[in-house]
Amino acid sequence: MLQITLNIKGKVQKVGFRYSVVDYVLTQKLPIVGHVRNLPDGSVQVVAQGDIESLKQLHRFCTKGPPRAEVREVSEEVTPITKLDYFDFGLLSE
Repeated sequence: MLQITLNIKGKVQKVGFRYSVVDYVLTQKLPIVGHVRNLPDGSVQVVAQGDIESLKQLHRFCTKGPPRAEVREVSEEVTPITKLDYFDFGLLSE
């Protein structure tokens, strides 16, 4: 089990990025838990826990995002975990 933290920079706020990430996880039925939120610097952060293949799929989606987004950079941090810290996947308030 892994945790991935993605910091996505570019035109990623006010384009539905967070909602599209949640929708993608739910519609693809990815076995992922965690959250997505806007950061004060204009970037979006995704923290997700799950199996490596599901996290890779989520990462691929986040490199493009929704149609109105313009992703310039995605940094990632991957950490092994022994237990899940979340119960579902959703938005954190700003």
